Amino acid sequence: MSYNPTLETKRLILRKISGDDKEDLFELLTNSEMDKKMIWNHLDDMDEIEAYITEVRDSYNMNHPSCFGIELKEDNHLIGVVEFFNYKEEFNCVEMHYMLLPKHHRKGMMTEALLKILSFIFDKTDINRIEAFCLKENKAAAKVLEKAGLILEGILREKILVGDEYMDIKLYSMLKSDMQFVVV
Repeated sequence: MSYNPTLETKRLILRKISGDDKEDLFELLTNSEMDKKMIWNHLDDMDEIEAYITEVRDSYNMNHPSCFGIELKEDNHLIGVVEFFNYKEEFNCVEMHYMLLPKHHRKGMMTEALLKILSFIFDKTDINRIEAFCLKENKAAAKVLEKAGLILEGILREKILVGDEYMDIKLYSMLKSDMQFVVV
């Protein structure tokens, strides 16, 4: 079983990232427009992008749930990622983060990608629980998670430090048994 096969939706190809994606990843992961809305490590230069690609590639090689690049079918450019990390094999649990270039927001693309990936994860792997977090104030991120079928479990008060301010985050989750209620 592979945790990171290529998947397709109507508009998207969801695939492994590679060294060929470094320019697209640079645009995505160094984008300062998203820093205030995301729980994601901002990267600053191409060396950090290359280190990120190596880290993801190592995860692929260990066959752990890792990273799906989101590519537009129409132009073959990476426009986002859905990343899985902190995989706990003994609990069949993993955390999920996602990011999409701002010019593609509000078009339903991330929901489309998440529905396909979550369906795959729960149908084809042993993962039972996926967790996702977003800043309490990030209503758009919360809406995407809810549209994809994740359930709000609660607010983690002052969970992360952003700059010099502690921020509350929302904890969402989805269980394998929840997928029966989600229309893909």
